[in-house]
Amino acid sequence: MDISDPRARKAAALAEERLRLARIREERERGRRDSVWQEFGAESERIPDLRDTVEAVVAESGDDAGGPAQGLRAMLEGRMCPGAPGLLLELLRDLPPDTAAGHLARLHGIGVPALARWTRLGELLHGQREPATEELQGLPSLDPAFSLWRDGELLRRGNRLRSLERFLENAPLPLVDDLVDRGTAFPLGGQERSDPQENLYLLARRSPERLTDAQVESLGWLEEGWRRRLLENPECEVPDDAPEPVRDLAAVGGGDSEALARLVHTLDERSRQLVRQVLGEPERPSVWPRALFKDTDLWPVLERLCEGWALETSQETTVPFAVWRDLRSAHRELLDVRPSAYEYLAPYTSSSEPWVREEAVAMEVYLDLRFSESGDSQILHKALERLNALPERSAVTEGNIAWIHSRLAMDRNNRGPLFNPYLELGVAHGSDQRMWRDAWRSLRRLLQGHKQELSDINQARDLIRDIEATGGLENHPLYILPVFPDRLFPRPRVPRRFVAEPRPLARRSGPVSQELRERIRTDAITALLNRAVAERTP
Repeated sequence: MDISDPRARKAAALAEERLRLARIREERERGRRDSVWQEFGAESERIPDLRDTVEAVVAESGDDAGGPAQGLRAMLEGRMCPGAPGLLLELLRDLPPDTAAGHLARLHGIGVPALARWTRLGELLHGQREPATEELQGLPSLDPAFSLWRDGELLRRGNRLRSLERFLENAPLPLVDDLVDRGTAFPLGGQERSDPQENLYLLARRSPERLTDAQVESLGWLEEGWRRRLLENPECEVPDDAPEPVRDLAAVGGGDSEALARLVHTLDERSRQLVRQVLGEPERPSVWPRALFKDTDLWPVLERLCEGWALETSQETTVPFAVWRDLRSAHRELLDVRPSAYEYLAPYTSSSEPWVREEAVAMEVYLDLRFSESGDSQILHKALERLNALPERSAVTEGNIAWIHSRLAMDRNNRGPLFNPYLELGVAHGSDQRMWRDAWRSLRRLLQGHKQELSDINQARDLIRDIEATGGLENHPLYILPVFPDRLFPRPRVPRRFVAEPRPLARRSGPVSQELRERIRTDAITALLNRAVAERTP
């Protein structure tokens, strides 16, 4: 167009004016539309995104969403809607938690000052990004469910919790177990949980020494119950269904060296070192730790370990054990009717320890009688002389002296054998019928072809039968060994030094599952929206 033409210039000016007026009308319309959203406080250029989000929330709420949805629909149609941010929160509260958190995260990205507090928290809960530790530590304690999510996340990162007391009260047990496993020191009053058994469980995991025996039993905590029982009564019977470490402790008390090896890893550091030194050099008892020889409860297992090996007796701490071991060996040889028992006894018949001398002399006297003829009165007189020469005599020795007198008072042809029939069969004096019969049967098979030996055990059997048939041992005194059975063959005792100190109860809950974490998160979202709606509702 020729701009020199006046009519053309006028037409151009009119067109430009029309465009300016259109822009003015458009800006006025946009301003009118934007004014509907002013309550949210979003920047003008972000209002379309805000509108899209609100529209999505209204659509997801459904046609029966009620008043809040109606108000927001009016706003979407360009009409004012007082309290729109609060209405939007109400609709979000009724949506599935994860969906609601997603909308909060989008609103946070848009920048909505009127909802900034809630959209920031919603973004964290939605999980689109991993919140920094500083962010988590700075979060408020809005509600128990929200605080639990926050402290659970802090715990997962190994950080200090914001609300320990509330966490202990409300957290699922696996989460509390995570806290305990982390080794964090925190006080326990025993009343943190609403469930009394859970309070006992937590005390057992942190302070087992505070539990009563009844509480330990109510927890079904076998290991701790047995630990206490063994300390109270080291001689108590341990059944086959007891926990394995308990059975091993009892077996060690009875002399089981294999049980000692199995038990090593359960011992405290000092005891572990001592035992490993013994197990590492069983053939050199002379270098074993002296401390172990002082513990008489360990003597049976030490005896088993050093069986067949020489023991240095110049060490003061090992002498009592060496004496005990040799006297027990002598008694076992005596039960096997072996003259080699004399070799073990020889060093102790003149011992300065009264009980040792009395036991050794009594055994040697018995051996002399056992290997002599019953009609030999001289050997009986010699036995009396030796026993009467003991400066201190126990009731058992006095009974043995009386038995010898009774033999001397008999006609030599009617004295019968000078042995104890129970000992002759290799069982303890006074053993029950089942035990001595089993021993007799075993010896009968073993001694096939040995006439004299078979005659001896058959005679022993007959004597015991007569004793049992005519009033028992009270009416039929015998020469009794050992003189000090409780010293030589004491009832097995669990070594106290190997009974552990109270140890925290092992965790009983499983690991914190992803499902549990998700439930905690969704509960936190629900709590957050309930709180947001409550604060914005007049």
